[in-house]
Amino acid sequence: MELQSVKINIGSNMYSRFPDLPNTVPHVLAEFVDNALQSYKDNKTALLDIENDYKLVVNIDIEWDDETNRATKIVISDNAAGINRHQYESAFMPAKTPENNSGLNEFGMGLKTAALWIGETWVVNTKALNENVERTIVFNLNEVTANDLEELPIEIVEKDITEHYTVVTITDPTKNSPARRNLDKIRGDLASIYRKSLRSNEMQIIVCGESLNFAEYPVLVAPPVGNFNSAPITWKKEVNFSFGKYKATGFIGILRDIDSTKNGFVLLRRGRVIVGAEYDGRYFPKMSGASGTFKYKRLFGELELEGFDVSFNKNAIQDKDNLEALMDALRDEIRTPEFDIFKQAEDYRLNESQKVINKLVKKHNNNVRKAEPITINTQIKKQEESPTQLVFPEVAPQNPPQEMPQIQPEIVLGETTDEYRIDGKKYKLNVEFVNTGNELFWSDVSHKADGVIVCKINTDHVFFRHFGSPTDSVIAIIKTIAISKFAAKTSGNDTTAELLDIFNEFIKQTKV
Repeated sequence: MELQSVKINIGSNMYSRFPDLPNTVPHVLAEFVDNALQSYKDNKTALLDIENDYKLVVNIDIEWDDETNRATKIVISDNAAGINRHQYESAFMPAKTPENNSGLNEFGMGLKTAALWIGETWVVNTKALNENVERTIVFNLNEVTANDLEELPIEIVEKDITEHYTVVTITDPTKNSPARRNLDKIRGDLASIYRKSLRSNEMQIIVCGESLNFAEYPVLVAPPVGNFNSAPITWKKEVNFSFGKYKATGFIGILRDIDSTKNGFVLLRRGRVIVGAEYDGRYFPKMSGASGTFKYKRLFGELELEGFDVSFNKNAIQDKDNLEALMDALRDEIRTPEFDIFKQAEDYRLNESQKVINKLVKKHNNNVRKAEPITINTQIKKQEESPTQLVFPEVAPQNPPQEMPQIQPEIVLGETTDEYRIDGKKYKLNVEFVNTGNELFWSDVSHKADGVIVCKINTDHVFFRHFGSPTDSVIAIIKTIAISKFAAKTSGNDTTAELLDIFNEFIKQTKV
């Protein structure tokens, strides 16, 4: 027999208190992502059976009030396996713990409290895989409290048995409704929370039309302090450590560049971040040292924990005493004379060349955030079909990129990224500042098919010894030559005149 209603009774006054619970917008939205991810994990085989190229996709769309710039409507949709009939009976009863609470939706609080934290009205449309109906319920806080409702009717619509999805629509915003100015932070925090799933390509999260990616933090590559003539070491230590019933896996490393938004530790549980998703919420154990020290500023890590309980909204680790005991034991485990990561973090200092590069990278990244892709003026080629850019046919590189002879292992001192548009296609030009090679600069086009061109600039080249450290203008010219050469070669006409024409167009728009 099909369900006709769903129970929601916990006392109507309790619902009115949900918006006052301590929480943040990213962690609230993460509850819906958790539900989708767990549904996918529980039904992965069945989903792949009906779609060979299936991939979990979670879409978060937000409508904004033009006057207040706050959200008026939030829609979270996914293509997971939906909420089946058996799950449905308990899915909307707050604090009803799932039969299997070993996954991401362990407390039975996520969907209900999360939705009401943001908005007073929410609608759930869900179609479970291998069932032939879509079920819809509507929760309106005013109606529930005014009438002291204990259950809600379910709207039933017949659907194809192979369809599968859940759509949650939240309206009538509370005081916690997100502000448009915080959209980038919401994206960044969600990408951080689900870094493991995004890394493994396990799922795709799209927020207001932008697919999320987690940017990895560059790790220091340098010789040990006090032994600068030895080979450079990558200062990252893999961790697989047990302490009684507790376990930590992951890594501890040293940041290549001091960054107050990246140091400290991120703690994960069951594959998602619990502590440290926000830049100001990371965990600093005793091994990090005192605030303000170089060790504190440079040491970072990512640890998946087992054996610990978490808060109901999954943003805090319980049993902090045993967490500290675990970290103290781990500190003693990873320190060795050959790989003293703590001494390196405290005593390592940048040389003057690295300081110059860091300033260039910082200045460049501040500019590029607001920059549009750089295009070539079509008047060079006088092509009528493209009024704003050159049209170049896709031609494979005539010669594979040559590997430059290395005096010592290459160390990337910093990177910047620009976007260029050639033949209607966006290309990323990644500029890498390195410390080796016989050439002043060279290009790597091996990832051209992915839209990525790499320009390596040798900061240890004799040119910089003669004329001083890299400057904005020199870097602008070098990277513009690199992309111009690529564009000319792609056009099939890489004459000197062609290269100069393209260079003169690009250099008008190039910034550092």
